[in-house]
Amino acid sequence: MMEEKDFNKSVCIIGSGLSGLTCGMYLARAGFNVSVVEELTSPGGLLSYTRIGREYLELLPHHIRKSDKALISLSKEMGVEDNIVWAATKWSGLASSRSVGYFNGGFSCLISSLMQGITDNGGNILFSTTVAEISTLATADGSSGYRTSCILTNSTRYVLDSKYVIFTGSCRTFINVSHGLPIPMDFRDTVMNITYKAGITALMVLKQQKSVMFYQKAPAGMPFDSIINHSVAFTGRDYGGSVIYLKSQCSITDSIWIDSDASIMDKYFAAFRKLYPSVRKSDIKSWRLTKTRYALSTEYPQVDLTNPCENLYVCSAGLTRYGVTDTPKNHMDPVVALAIKISSDIIARAEAGNESESHSNGGPEVTNLTEYI
Repeated sequence: MMEEKDFNKSVCIIGSGLSGLTCGMYLARAGFNVSVVEELTSPGGLLSYTRIGREYLELLPHHIRKSDKALISLSKEMGVEDNIVWAATKWSGLASSRSVGYFNGGFSCLISSLMQGITDNGGNILFSTTVAEISTLATADGSSGYRTSCILTNSTRYVLDSKYVIFTGSCRTFINVSHGLPIPMDFRDTVMNITYKAGITALMVLKQQKSVMFYQKAPAGMPFDSIINHSVAFTGRDYGGSVIYLKSQCSITDSIWIDSDASIMDKYFAAFRKLYPSVRKSDIKSWRLTKTRYALSTEYPQVDLTNPCENLYVCSAGLTRYGVTDTPKNHMDPVVALAIKISSDIIARAEAGNESESHSNGGPEVTNLTEYI
């Protein structure tokens, strides 16, 4: 049985993507008892990577912008900022070049350093662990606590009790596992009304580069929306060929969403060949197709939905802003910033509780939270 003082600094983080691992790293460093649960067998979330040639590479295209202050600051704190290589790139529709960055060794270096920051400070990361339900838990001091019920790959049940919970998946998935929580109905309805587009991305490794343009918007009528020529910007990588991403957004009601990977790839390649007639199937050294059910929310909510219950947080890309009419974009920086904000709030809450208890007992005051972030 966990002692009360340990329970008061316990947190269950659902999801081992960039936001979940960022929260876990900051909270573990701040002395929290951190448990990260992940339904897949590997970390990264939308930054999941694989081995291409002799390099690690993300299944979905990710790059760093000069304006990504939170992400660059996190990279510096984790000791991997020097791994970032910047390149001037050409984008279709832009007269001037745009600077983008990418890690030597891929984003895996950042993911690995965050994981190490969690485990080195006593935290746990549990893979192949699917969350089935989040329910309330009575605590000794009467404040909110939570029980996260999980299912392991062998169908056995695993339970994590914690003072705090941070959910880092889509808003729809959060609703599916939070039916028993005391969330106001209007709040729940607002979360349910957040809609998402699905995404399909083909990662191809070709024998030769077909364009000098880093980013190209695909012509109308193509099955994909854009082309990212990764190797144009980041040369000298040992991928075994030239890396190209073909990206599209769609609805799960579209016929292409339910097509097989091979069928989708045939359609993508046929369209790609219309743009570059000289390319042949024999030029493809390898390919990988990735479907993302909740790729991008269609609009931001009008109110802040990140804290639906006491000590419970939702760190989702679709909630990084509210009360605006801007169209959401797949940028990492706002998600990192939200993860840091949520971590800060939890640290402050815990320290406020400890300070109150220490003052009542005549004990010393606690360290200021700015030490951690």
